[in-house]
Amino acid sequence: RKEENAEYKDLMASNGAAKEVILFAKNRLQKFYNPKLYKAAPKAELSKEDRIFVNNGGTPPPTEAPGGIAGTGISVGFAQMASSSSSEVAPPPPPETMEAYT
Repeated sequence: RKEENAEYKDLMASNGAAKEVILFAKNRLQKFYNPKLYKAAPKAELSKEDRIFVNNGGTPPPTEAPGGIAGTGISVGFAQMASSSSSEVAPPPPPETMEAYT
């Protein structure tokens, strides 16, 4: 039963994320095909210091990248793989060509 429950929770989380992506795509299509139904994303509020900085010609501070699947509470971690190791052997040199291209 615990396995079924865990499987069900994963399924519901992925379904919720998929529905959210579909609604996002639908809204983006509304922007082009039916602008009356398009709902613009809310503007980010800047702090007083950031507003002063931007008004004086600066660039706004970068926003934090989303960290996971929206609305599910699931965070996605990225693992960095080693590109090469000391046990790997270098590939052989490329084959020789017939003659120089002119």
